[in-house]
Amino acid sequence: MRAVVLLKQVPDLRLGGVGVRADGTIDRAAAQPITNPADLHALEAALQLTDDVCALSMGPPQAETTLRDALAVGAQRAVLVCDHLLAGSDTWATANALAAAVRWIGDVDLVLCGISALDGETGQVGPSVAQRLDWPQATGCESLTVDGPSLIARRVVEGGYERLRLPLPALASVGETGFEPRYPTLPGRRRAAAAVIERVGAADLGVGAADVGLAASPTKVAKMTPSPFPDRGCRFVDRDGFGFDDLIRELIARGAFNQREAVAEDVVGAPVTTIGAPVHDGDASLWVVAQMVDGTLDRATLELLSKATTLAPQLGGGVGAVVLCADADVDVDASVMAAARHGADVVYLARAPALATYRAEPFARVIADAAVARRPNVVLFAATTTGRDLAPRVASLLGTGLAADCTDLYVDSWSRMGVTYEQLLHMVRPAMAGGVLATCLCPRARPQMATVRPGVFELRAAPRRPRVVPLDVTLSPADLRVEVLERRTSPADVDLRDADVVIAGGAGCDEAGWHLVEALASAIGGRVAASRGAVEAGLAVRAQQVGQTGATVRPRLYVACGISGALQHAVGMQESATIIAINRDPNAAIYRLAHFGIVADVREAVPELVAALGRGRPHAR
Repeated sequence: MRAVVLLKQVPDLRLGGVGVRADGTIDRAAAQPITNPADLHALEAALQLTDDVCALSMGPPQAETTLRDALAVGAQRAVLVCDHLLAGSDTWATANALAAAVRWIGDVDLVLCGISALDGETGQVGPSVAQRLDWPQATGCESLTVDGPSLIARRVVEGGYERLRLPLPALASVGETGFEPRYPTLPGRRRAAAAVIERVGAADLGVGAADVGLAASPTKVAKMTPSPFPDRGCRFVDRDGFGFDDLIRELIARGAFNQREAVAEDVVGAPVTTIGAPVHDGDASLWVVAQMVDGTLDRATLELLSKATTLAPQLGGGVGAVVLCADADVDVDASVMAAARHGADVVYLARAPALATYRAEPFARVIADAAVARRPNVVLFAATTTGRDLAPRVASLLGTGLAADCTDLYVDSWSRMGVTYEQLLHMVRPAMAGGVLATCLCPRARPQMATVRPGVFELRAAPRRPRVVPLDVTLSPADLRVEVLERRTSPADVDLRDADVVIAGGAGCDEAGWHLVEALASAIGGRVAASRGAVEAGLAVRAQQVGQTGATVRPRLYVACGISGALQHAVGMQESATIIAINRDPNAAIYRLAHFGIVADVREAVPELVAALGRGRPHAR
């Protein structure tokens, strides 16, 4: 079996950020280039699955360093796609080049890649390459095995996992919790140093200016600005006579232990009316692709519908909710009513037995066919494991751009080279490990598409009386080739977005001390969360991760235990009402975000905090 591993050379943003020049471009000079950390897990997976591994990268000549590192740990072949024509490629154009390179290599049974790149964190390239190759995909995998002509993939999803059977050839992205990368040996380094790395250009791959490069890329970056990083003037415990008991009194005064009021989605009896600007006889201009939990729309979908009501009037029409389900597995009336209460003017309903369980290919086919037929201006997905798996495939089918993991959306005009584009969706997303905010646009291709991080938009009631429009479902046998063997989830146990109190552990914790994080959560009545470092260390599951590639939370109280405060984590929790940081490094960046700080080891500080809670906290309301 031949496997190709997609490797990317990225700036090392784990120890420091990058700057933004006066012209809005990224200054990468301060960051050392490294192999994208997530790709190392994919490389290890390939090495465990087969002894015929080809490392493939796209980039400038210095990216050879990444390929030699791959050869040093066991890859047998290395190919660098290097051409000036590729400069400025977005993920759509990058997928064109990489898919062409896989075909050029030939006789490939499996393509593996990391779940996302450290600099972009889009997670788009893998599914996009799979669609270009017309292969099945599995994203965010923590386990892969080959069973004859099939790949068995265990894929992490919110609240659990699913096991898939994919016919080979196939593509899989590998998560950080699977396949611990190996270290190179001295003989391996010597072999890598002497190896010949094959270089291929765009012409060798049969791609040209219409396929790759800045001009061909449907997604444009309008501007980049440094991410705001507040300094809240942290007040430290055990300084100036301020002790643990004083901290608890301050938290009580700030309302950190109060429960939030019920949100609009809980008002199930709210009337459905014709408030707002419903679409009576036409198609909606802005679509929200719905996701389901327990047979009805999930909170992330309702958040997007709430935001869509403010965007759709500027985009030329109303709001559409796209619901895919089987006839018997969903309370359709309840889903329609939930969409109506949060702003849907039209509910597009696709029903077929093949849609009973989420699978990327049939879902993408139905959504893409509907978009071709009805021509929405904008299509939005929640940036959940499902949305990140599905949206790139849909964008590839439609030949349009996609902005991933957005934290803000607004409509405005944009001018470039003397041309003004009116009523464009401006999609704002963190990039470069959260160090910058990139405003992305799709000026020409339609629909404009984005995935949006759950938790960034408020849930609001905006009742409508929607029309229900059935969608045609036409699927081929190839769309149904992936089999869901098992799916186990417990969303209620790990959904952090509704939590009033979140206790998060980071890399400063270890396996022996993780129980203290759980004990503090139990003492306060909060949910346990984790930083990316803690997830990579196996201390928590990915569904508990807060940050750029995890959940965005806004609890009344957030306690960061052994978390350094890297931007990747900060963007997911910095709007919490009250933040306590526990870290033994007095200069840790987390203290700039925190309202209160405890400079100590987690194993020392948490028992004292739990004791103070017992002495001073009132009974839970």
